[in-house]
Order: sequence, then C-alpha cells, then structure tokens
Amino acid sequence: MKHCFRSILPLIVLAMTLCLHVPAVLAESAESPEEVVKTFAHHYFMLDEDMADYLSREALYTEHEISRVDLYFRLQKQDAARRGLGLNYLKMRPLLMKTQVIEENEDTAVIEFSAVMVRSINPLYRIVGYLFGLIEEHTFETTVTAVKEDGTWKVSPGGFPLPA
Repeated sequence: MKHCFRSILPLIVLAMTLCLHVPAVLAESAESPEEVVKTFAHHYFMLDEDMADYLSREALYTEHEISRVDLYFRLQKQDAARRGLGLNYLKMRPLLMKTQVIEENEDTAVIEFSAVMVRSINPLYRIVGYLFGLIEEHTFETTVTAVKEDGTWKVSPGGFPLPA
C-alpha cells in the first residue's frame, strides 16, 4: 500500500500544479492591446499579409475603400524591384519589442512602442554577421493607438507608416 501511494503522489502534485497554473496562463494570454501591437508589428516588419487581421476598419481601408495592406505590399515590391532586390530582403526581424501603456480606457489605448530589428536573413549568416560586425541594427519608435472593435483590440491608423 505504501508503494502505491508513492507512485500516485507525483501525479497528484502534478495535477494540483496544473490546476493552479492554467488560470494564470489563460489570464496572461488574454488579448491585450500591447500584445496586439506587438503581434501586428511582427507581421508588419516581416511583410506578412496577416497584419490586416490586426488593423481597425479605419486603418485597413483608405477613403476610397482601397486596402492599405495591398497598397503597402505593392509599394514594397516596387521598392525592392527598383533596388534590384527580392521582397524577402526587405523583411526585418524584430529582436526586441517594448511597449508601455500611456493611457487606456475601455475602448482605446495609447501605447508607446519601440523595436530593435535586423534584416531577416538565414540565422547562420546572422551569427557570422554579428561576429564580424556586419549586421546593422535598426530601431523604430512610435506611439500607437489601439481601439476595441467587436470585442477585440485593433491597431488604429497613424502609428505605423501605411499608405494613405
């Protein structure tokens, strides 16, 4: 009987630990305006079309109902072609993103955002580039306003440079 209790005890402790940590993890993963801004910024700098999912209706379309995301990608492709590069070369990988809420209420949040980025290249090349001082870090700072639309936080226009 004593041997059976010893084998069940770790399972009981594990179950209790999971029960205590699951609510905390779920609370942390709840969509906050800071997380939405960070996720949008990652998609924005990595030239991922999923960034449209994090834009408010006002930020997503121009006054003529043209998608700013489509326009942004068209301009990026033209810029890359003009420079003789592929679109992938323009991707920037955010390494360090920081947010600080300046003001927040039920429907809006003003957030200071800063990021340090490098070109999104093969990780091996990035390591070699760091060793020889060839990698250039780029910084980006802005103030972003997030709005709540249909119960989810979205990035409103003005924080990130999107075509008008």
